[in-house]
Amino acid sequence: MKHRNSSIGQLISTLVYFVMSIWLASAARGFYLEGENIKAILVGAGSILAFIATFRFQIQKFVNGRKQIK
Repeated sequence: MKHRNSSIGQLISTLVYFVMSIWLASAARGFYLEGENIKAILVGAGSILAFIATFRFQIQKFVNGRKQIK
């Protein structure tokens, strides 16, 4: 079995970002259904950013790997 180099804190923060992205997406949908389009767009953008933040460690590994190739 492969040993992972992630701490409990990293796993918890990743889970929090993921749950927040779901919660923000739900709130954005609610704003959209109420006709508050600007709020829906802004909260939806926050949801997308939180979802991307879920993968921040994988993105960092990818970027660092690309830097080593050059």
